[in-house]
Amino acid sequence: MKSRRAWSLSVIGIFVTLSLAACVADAPKPDANATQAPGPTASQTPRPTATKSPRPTVTPSPTLSPTPVEPGNGGSNGGTSNPRGSSGSGGNVPNSTPTQAPAPAPNPAPNPNPAPTTAPSPSPSPTPAPNPIPAACSSSNTAPGIPAADFGSIAEYSTTPLAQGKDCTGFRAYLSTGLPQYDSQSYEFFGHLIDDDGNVNSIAMMSQGNKNEWPHTNTVYTFEEAGLIFNRLDQREGPVVGGIGGIADVTTPVSIDYQPWKIAVADIPLGQPEQTMEMRVVSGTVGAVGAVYEITAVVPTGTSIGVDTEPTTLHVRAKDTTGIIQWGYGPNGFFPLWMFDGDPIDPTDLDIATRDQRGPIMDTYNGDIGAYLKATGDPMTGQGSHYYSMPLVEVEEWSVQRGSSYIARGTGGDLFFDNLTETYNDSAAYIVQNGYHWTEFSVQLPDSKQGMLIAVTGQEDVGDLYYAMLGGAGSKQSKNGTLAPTSNWPQGAIHITPKPSSTWTSPNTCYVYELSYDVKLDASSTRPAVDLVFTAVEKEQEIDAGDRPVYEGLFAYSGKLDGKSVNGYAWGEIQGTKPAAGHDTPPTC
Repeated sequence: MKSRRAWSLSVIGIFVTLSLAACVADAPKPDANATQAPGPTASQTPRPTATKSPRPTVTPSPTLSPTPVEPGNGGSNGGTSNPRGSSGSGGNVPNSTPTQAPAPAPNPAPNPNPAPTTAPSPSPSPTPAPNPIPAACSSSNTAPGIPAADFGSIAEYSTTPLAQGKDCTGFRAYLSTGLPQYDSQSYEFFGHLIDDDGNVNSIAMMSQGNKNEWPHTNTVYTFEEAGLIFNRLDQREGPVVGGIGGIADVTTPVSIDYQPWKIAVADIPLGQPEQTMEMRVVSGTVGAVGAVYEITAVVPTGTSIGVDTEPTTLHVRAKDTTGIIQWGYGPNGFFPLWMFDGDPIDPTDLDIATRDQRGPIMDTYNGDIGAYLKATGDPMTGQGSHYYSMPLVEVEEWSVQRGSSYIARGTGGDLFFDNLTETYNDSAAYIVQNGYHWTEFSVQLPDSKQGMLIAVTGQEDVGDLYYAMLGGAGSKQSKNGTLAPTSNWPQGAIHITPKPSSTWTSPNTCYVYELSYDVKLDASSTRPAVDLVFTAVEKEQEIDAGDRPVYEGLFAYSGKLDGKSVNGYAWGEIQGTKPAAGHDTPPTC
């Protein structure tokens, strides 16, 4: 959801001019029925503008890998689960020429309760997965010229493939095309960097285009949010953030290029140096295993309350070791984030009727959403996103300079990559604007070349929805080149329990968070047992997004996966509890 990466709003709130902030504040709810604009076929065309010109439709044309499977099987659901009961039921910088990077240092395995001054010491690693990563689809440098409209306009389940679900060419075009018909389109790298002294730092960088409409007009435009978080965890001072935001190609130049793939966002503040943020492929093909990425930023950064701003330059080079996983169901990767129980949504205003999905999912299909979708064909329109990830992008080299006092570099770390598209119909808009919350861990398993998603989402009107998936090595490759999860746990098999002893009150916002969680995933004949503990590497990782602070940063985990000891890092996203009246202003929390 647009709110899933709420930290971007903090970045923009700090660094965008007051006039642009006013534009966002005045923008109405997204219109899910806005007319789509076809995508251009030429490369180097900018992101959608105020007249709704989409991002460039440019991509290589890969051939299919041998013996592909149908996309979107959603992994091995199988097995029986117990319902949870209860009522309730997500300026251009030139391309660099690839050079031989130094071999990356082994990633240290973390301690579940670390002092983050230095990288934790290694400990037992999981046995590598028995099956290798499928080879990347071969591809050409010819753009297919697929119109943006062919990629759909709202996330929903279907057995009919859109362009991104048909083949590798279509999927790569999907990653390289502006989609102004969706309310949100985002690309995000996040994870950890280890410097030459062994210190662990967390990082997140994103580019997100959000559809908006000028008040009292039919003029639709795309607002670009490009954000950066960097946190020197050993300093225990919290993150610094920076970013670029504005109306795409009106105040803020934005583009996506096809070959090589590149997203570039720029800003030239009056009387100041140009600011840029980029993600690009320097070797290989976007989304394909073995591709090498560079992410760069030249922006001012400051604390999450907008002080102590310093010019900051970041460069990271990293190699994808798994390829891209399609977490969702069906050929188009629909990823549900809530389910209805048949009661109307927003009964005092719109009174939106809903279908009872929770009852059949829990009672008839044993908590298996994939089985429910396959059997019923319920599109669950607007109840989620198209969701893809590269869970293990291994850092080869990186450097950062902030002002004149901090310079660091290293050759260690791992990044997670997410790509999401979403549209909010009336029911979705109501849910995400009325207390929607989530706890999610994006888990990296570098020794077995795998990744996991583990989460619970919820909202008062729709209750909770759980998801847990494993993919990477051992996954089957779909027709569109993406990987299917190897395991997918049903609702009653997922147990996420915060530890009361880990409660932390933010000294900056007075919000209360739990910073350690027990996670248990029940085994079946098709799924391994999982028993992990996740603990924040450092307390000071809150992002103050104004009216909605969030906790987003690096967690360490340890425990058992399929009976084997595992430990590593995960990216955690936690929603805090709003402070009570009279205790909501620091320092009187």
